[in-house]
Amino acid sequence: MRVLFSKGLVFISKPRCGSTSVRRYLTRHMSEKAGDFAVDIAYQSEHFHPHDTAPYVKAKLAELYPEHAGLSYFMTTRNPVDLLWSCYRFFKPDAECRYNFDPGWDETTTMEFEDWVQHGKLGMRDGWEELAPSWISTQNLSPLSLEAYSIDRAGVNHVDHLFRLENIDELNGWLSNRLQKPRYSAFSRREDLIPHVNQADAGGHPESGGKPIALSDKSLHAIRLMFPTESEMYGI
Repeated sequence: MRVLFSKGLVFISKPRCGSTSVRRYLTRHMSEKAGDFAVDIAYQSEHFHPHDTAPYVKAKLAELYPEHAGLSYFMTTRNPVDLLWSCYRFFKPDAECRYNFDPGWDETTTMEFEDWVQHGKLGMRDGWEELAPSWISTQNLSPLSLEAYSIDRAGVNHVDHLFRLENIDELNGWLSNRLQKPRYSAFSRREDLIPHVNQADAGGHPESGGKPIALSDKSLHAIRLMFPTESEMYGI
């Protein structure tokens, strides 16, 4: 997560959606004098987590920094099949759906990918869950959805600008206008842009040559239920 009071921007970091690249880029534009701050690891901040949801962040910032109104919230998302595959590869759910950050995780056992998609579950921090839409459940993978990160229980969308990871140039162009300095463009050199994220693992096993995973109808149905907006966006 990044809060740039100096630029009027808040970046909501959705897991496995290229947020590391965006956060690194935004760090170069932060102003300590303006009170800008970053949260990269759990327990780094008393009030915030690296992957706080937009409804939570907006409510907490209003409580702690009432003088900063009118902040613009943005985030990135990606095809939910690729998102789930990336999470699966990174967090390695074991046969009991415990992750590599959980106590008791058994690295010698592994839940199959489609079994995890259909029957896996993921928890939420209390502050996120109480503000999320009521259908978001810790008994499945819906806490990873766009709705869980952007929409509150009343159905209000707190993300002003949403960008697809697959079209990072759109985000680069938008940030170019928001972060541009007088007489100097932060995007004048190629290395100053957010890079095209390496998606070698996206959509398939490395040994399959990156071809899309042929998911069963049951898995696709589960994804549509847990990721309704993103499934529509990506034609799942």
